[in-house]
Amino acid sequence: MATIRGLAPVLIVPEVLETLEHYRDRLGFETREWEPNPAAYGYAKRDECHIHFNQGEQPRPNSEVVQPDLFDVYLWVDDVAALHEEFVGRGADLLHEPIERPWEMLEIRVQDPNGYILAFGQRTF
Repeated sequence: MATIRGLAPVLIVPEVLETLEHYRDRLGFETREWEPNPAAYGYAKRDECHIHFNQGEQPRPNSEVVQPDLFDVYLWVDDVAALHEEFVGRGADLLHEPIERPWEMLEIRVQDPNGYILAFGQRTF
């Protein structure tokens, strides 16, 4: 049986280059543009997590469609407290301090400039 080793969601954003700068500067991702058309597509990577961005007129975050508390991307981490401290120092738009969730995860959430919400969770068991 084949093993799935990762995923790369694609988020629609109005400005790819500005979004890449945000993910690099505020969230600590490595970023790069798609060479044939940098304004149309780009990549953000941190450790084994990848997020892609495609230029489109209107982002559509899940939280706008399904209220009140749905995220767009969930990333598992090994130290939420350290990541929270890093994000504070980088000036990320944190939605809350680390909180324990009923699904046995300690979480923080950030919002990007397009309204997308990224949840970062650490197992508590």
